[in-house]
Amino acid sequence: MSSSAPSTAVKPSDSTLEMKVANMTFMLERLAQDCAPLQFVRELTQNAIDSIEQHDQAGEVRWDVDWTRLELEPKDGHKMAIIDTGIGMTGKEMVDYINQLSSSMHQQSKHGNFGMGAKIAAAPRNTQGLVYLSWKDGKGAMIRLWKDPDTQTYGLQRQQNGEFWLSITDDIKPKPIKEHGTMVVLLGNRLGENTMDAPPEAMIPSRWITRYLNTRYFRFPAKVNVKARENWTLPREDKHNMLRTVSGQEAWLKSNSAESGMVALSNATARWWILKDKVDDSGTNVSGGHVGALYNDELYEMAIGRPGVARLQSFGVIFGYNRVVLYIEPAQTPKGDLTANTARTHLLIDGQPLPWSDWAAEFRDRIPEPIVKLMDTVAAGAATAENANSIRERLRQIRDLFRFSRYRPTPDGKHDIDNTFTNTGGFNDDGGASSESGTAARGRRQGGRAGDIYALFADSGNTPAEEVGGFADPVVKWVSVRDGSRTGDFLEDRAAKFLPQANTIQANADFRVFTDMIARWQKFYAQYPAAEAVVESVVKEWFQQQLVETVLGALALRKSGNWSEQEVELLWSEEALTSAVLPRYHIDERIKRSLGNKIGTLKEKDGG
Repeated sequence: MSSSAPSTAVKPSDSTLEMKVANMTFMLERLAQDCAPLQFVRELTQNAIDSIEQHDQAGEVRWDVDWTRLELEPKDGHKMAIIDTGIGMTGKEMVDYINQLSSSMHQQSKHGNFGMGAKIAAAPRNTQGLVYLSWKDGKGAMIRLWKDPDTQTYGLQRQQNGEFWLSITDDIKPKPIKEHGTMVVLLGNRLGENTMDAPPEAMIPSRWITRYLNTRYFRFPAKVNVKARENWTLPREDKHNMLRTVSGQEAWLKSNSAESGMVALSNATARWWILKDKVDDSGTNVSGGHVGALYNDELYEMAIGRPGVARLQSFGVIFGYNRVVLYIEPAQTPKGDLTANTARTHLLIDGQPLPWSDWAAEFRDRIPEPIVKLMDTVAAGAATAENANSIRERLRQIRDLFRFSRYRPTPDGKHDIDNTFTNTGGFNDDGGASSESGTAARGRRQGGRAGDIYALFADSGNTPAEEVGGFADPVVKWVSVRDGSRTGDFLEDRAAKFLPQANTIQANADFRVFTDMIARWQKFYAQYPAAEAVVESVVKEWFQQQLVETVLGALALRKSGNWSEQEVELLWSEEALTSAVLPRYHIDERIKRSLGNKIGTLKEKDGG
């Protein structure tokens, strides 16, 4: 974590008064708010890796307890420390590099070290101090970066020798360090704080550092060995109180995937893996389906759990999503405009967010055959729409109710649209029952006038147009935990999810509204052979129709031109589709009539 001073210094200009930073404490703490909660672990790890890579030999990065401090001051708790065997720093170098916000012992660049990540991410979480102990050429030195309790400003604490750094002996040198290396100790925000304890945002408290590093890094440099302490509260002689090697997500994927490959996208490469049926689920890695961005061997914008399912489904992985991993690796632009934001939470291309929607559309068009086969296998276990024909026939009779007139301007159009109507659908001026004229038509509100005051000056003439066509009924797939077509956290206590790209509704067969209705009617027909399967089919049919009608209605509004894409998406959200099936009186009546036709009315069965 250290280096010799740069060989060339920037000379001040006689013609320019260099800009300074006022209120450094405010600036540091404000920038820290943009950092992810565990970002300090990444920043300190990367500093250690960079320091080792300036050596010709292999080195080690170790996250561990500061055991010496624990022995000397046991009441002060378990203090977290990161140790590296890099090139080390002298006391003067530490003062120069650590006490300046945008300063680094490594070369600064927008694609590499920013020179302020560790200070921003770690200092506000450790106002008691970050203690740096470093050895270079066999000589040790120490500094303490803290928030002065009297002035409430960040800076280096003055040592008893009057300097801001202090020479130290080898008595407190940690084991991995020989002639060169650095240890940074995190003291926390209060006396006696156990900084090894997992923060609230961390997963797997006993091995949270391992988990974070494995999900942050795709791979580590070949000559850098990274380790992290686990179960540090157990006795030192306990075998579970151990240092575990951290290898990154790539090694785990290699050993736990059945197939893998790459797909070329516009200015990016999609790396994909299909996980085995049984994988290492110890918690030290992300073990289920997820999506992330890969840049300089690090992982950004990881979507795990429900956000991961949503993103995978946008990429076309509708079924089997719990076994598919996608990492999108953007290509560097000719101008070098691909970089991370200052907090290293997101990637930017020319200052803009990554084009996830564009990549998803491309991947859907080029989805690898092994993923298609996986989806087909999982989908085969899902209950398909056996009642689709009946629903389609019923909807055919009211199809006109789902067709809101919409017209597209075209020179050869057979219809005229009135330009005073500012919705994209226009107004059919063919005459007849649907047409009005004069002030009545012009004064009627058509869902709101677009634009601002200048819209009053729009051309009020008529424009030739053609009518825009309709849309296909969505396909319904019933998914369940029982047959493996749904994972437990997907659609939990939700009725359904609509995937517009695939025009597919995934209906949750385990949703209690459905299962309660099935149980109700199976109870009524309990004494009749083979009634259970018929009841389940009929109940699903009528709830399925309710879901299809809801989506068709939303699609019709989408084409009307008065609803934005974001507004229409609310109409087919999981919450909206759940709400659509909550009214049950009319569905119950339909189920009763259908079962009476298929099995016989309850009165008939009772001999009434």
